[in-house]
Amino acid sequence: MPKLDKMSNDELITISKKMFYGGFAFLPFLWLVNVMYFFTMCRKSTAPPALRKYVLMSLAGCILSFIALTTWYAVFVNKRVQWGQSADTITVVIPKGV
Repeated sequence: MPKLDKMSNDELITISKKMFYGGFAFLPFLWLVNVMYFFTMCRKSTAPPALRKYVLMSLAGCILSFIALTTWYAVFVNKRVQWGQSADTITVVIPKGV
């Protein structure tokens, strides 16, 4: 895999753009990889504005999806017993006890 410094700006933007749009396919982990991969390149003053835009939007998407998944997990764990049979149908492993 070529180093980031040796890639052209168009190649960097293309890769970052694909990773950003790939994150919408229920792959928020791809947004995190995009941020981690291009963060140091994005902080340079010579970074293209489009690259910075996709990295920052990936960061925002990653944070929002983390908040949404964490909130869903907290609600589901606390309300699973109250939801009864409907919660059991979407549970992969049903814990023993109440």
